[in-house]
Amino acid sequence: MRLAGSDTREAASTNTVRRAAIAAAFAAGPGWAAAFGTAPTWQELLHRRLSVALTPTTLIVAGIIAAIVASRIDTKAAESTPDRSADKQSLASGAGVAAALAFIAITIAFSGDDILAALALPIVPLLSGWIVGRAARMAAAACLADVAPAALGLIAVAGFSGTGFCMHLLLVASESGLAHGAGWTAAYALIAFISLVRARQALPADSIRISLREPMHSAGAPESSAHHAALVMDAISITLGANSVLSAASLTAKSGELIALVGANGSGKSTLLRIAAGVLQADSGRVLFHSLDVSTLLPEERASAGVAFVSGARPVFPDLTVIENLRVAAYRSHITAHSFRGAAEPILELVPSLAGRRKVKAGVLSGGEQRLLALAQALFRRPAILLADELAMGLHIDARMAVFDLLRMLAEDGVAVVAADHDLPALLAHSDAACLLERGGIRVFSSPTSLLDRPDLLPAAFLGDVRS
Repeated sequence: MRLAGSDTREAASTNTVRRAAIAAAFAAGPGWAAAFGTAPTWQELLHRRLSVALTPTTLIVAGIIAAIVASRIDTKAAESTPDRSADKQSLASGAGVAAALAFIAITIAFSGDDILAALALPIVPLLSGWIVGRAARMAAAACLADVAPAALGLIAVAGFSGTGFCMHLLLVASESGLAHGAGWTAAYALIAFISLVRARQALPADSIRISLREPMHSAGAPESSAHHAALVMDAISITLGANSVLSAASLTAKSGELIALVGANGSGKSTLLRIAAGVLQADSGRVLFHSLDVSTLLPEERASAGVAFVSGARPVFPDLTVIENLRVAAYRSHITAHSFRGAAEPILELVPSLAGRRKVKAGVLSGGEQRLLALAQALFRRPAILLADELAMGLHIDARMAVFDLLRMLAEDGVAVVAADHDLPALLAHSDAACLLERGGIRVFSSPTSLLDRPDLLPAAFLGDVRS
């Protein structure tokens, strides 16, 4: 089941795409300017009319071909390289071409030779096209598979926006000479180069997005990804104040699996979930999403990578309506009303109790409905991993069951769910495995309900009748 669609806004929210678009725009400007300036410049220097071979149309077509070649090169190598080293090499090559363009422009600027500038002009559209093509390829590599066309569209628009820079460069060259225009070209190329370098820095984190989504999109059914470890927390240790909360705690959650995180108050359940979400940083240990180390990623970067963290404490905006709460959650991924409606309907089908209360303010919803609304908000990011902290705490039995049923449904849809809650009988009954936190470590039970028969492992209060 597809939880939500995506559009250009989601691609635009990716750091690599934004920075690559800037690089493409600033690299395209000199290319357009050179294309329109070559023929009249050569005609003036040679005192004769030139053939059609050097018209702007010819140079623009050559630049477009260069862009296509640059965006397509190494494609087969990238498809066969799981770690996307080909994309990194492609980006490095694009940065090298930007540096070459800057070097040529600076050389021309300092030479003050109009003939040298005229000889270099036809090369600039080819180099600009090459940079734009590499930026497009890089942006597509950093996006989800289903928004790669949107990434390419963003770069194409950025390339055409370079016509604005083109007019500025042509004006400068006509008033101050080619050498002065080449100096501005050098500045544009430097900005393109810096943007490519910054895009390269953002690429590893952004590539996690597609690496996390691929198992979800290729699964088709939860069974095909049943043995894939979506979340691995390896030897996590953290000390808060004077207390050692976790000590070499390890947890694994597979796609399509609901893991119950249980333990006494103060055992570190919420701390472990917050470390997985990036809200807290562990003193030692690693956090891996689909075999990718994300230990150094910020919470918003992990959220973009497909991790949703939902807490039972103040989960929604009380002064906004149900549909407005969902609109806030979808702001960065669904720019148009049509796109939002198309994504919201499947999500509301998962929580039918909210479908008829779209214009009701969230503050007057019941506690259970607010928790369901918080889950619905998280679903707009199509999470591969869902971390749920005390979502059913304090709710009536029917509301608690609705929350647990939704968590179970998401797990069956292929999401890796890790949940902590006080209602152990209900949580364990819905779970595939249980992780017991004790003395800073974790013990795994493949039969979750077996914990209910082990009063020696949990305080009696956790095994009491919480259903009333």
